[in-house]
Amino acid sequence: MTAPERRRPLPALAFIGVLCLLTAVVWFRVIHRGGGSDATGSPSCPTTVSSQHATPKVVPKPSTVSILVLNSTQRSGIASKTKKQLIKRKFKVTGAENDAAAYGGHGVIKGVAEIRYGPQAVAAAELVRFYFPHAAMQQTDASTRVVTVSLGANFKHLASRAGVRAAMHKSHTKYGKPRPAPNPSPSC
Repeated sequence: MTAPERRRPLPALAFIGVLCLLTAVVWFRVIHRGGGSDATGSPSCPTTVSSQHATPKVVPKPSTVSILVLNSTQRSGIASKTKKQLIKRKFKVTGAENDAAAYGGHGVIKGVAEIRYGPQAVAAAELVRFYFPHAAMQQTDASTRVVTVSLGANFKHLASRAGVRAAMHKSHTKYGKPRPAPNPSPSC
């Protein structure tokens, strides 16, 4: 019997060493990659967070929101009835009128309602929409913080308190002091 042939470990060790060095270089480049992209090649600008971990939207409390209720239907009395319901919900209601030309009237509104608001009343209008589901949102150039709600032909009643809470929870919205929307970074 002859002695078993002994293999030299040097070529195998050299091969493993080169692979480790190559792996280290690749990881170093991935970690320190510049040029505005990550390892997948997508832009490094902020992306939308999944709805489970989304930052809550903030809307003002009803007691800080002023609403003008307009009747844009042929039915009488729905603006004053809705005004009373909104006051019970702690809103500041400035009036209940017919949707005349003085208020930017559009004639009969066929939907549930139209919520009109200026740039200073965006957060307030978002809150009001929870009380008037399926209402159309209409931004105007109004300089006031008053939100105008023009009730339409399909309007029946305000959303229930439980319905408002559930809709706010589902959309990750809470009460608080709204902050101005952040400007996107110039690199995006």
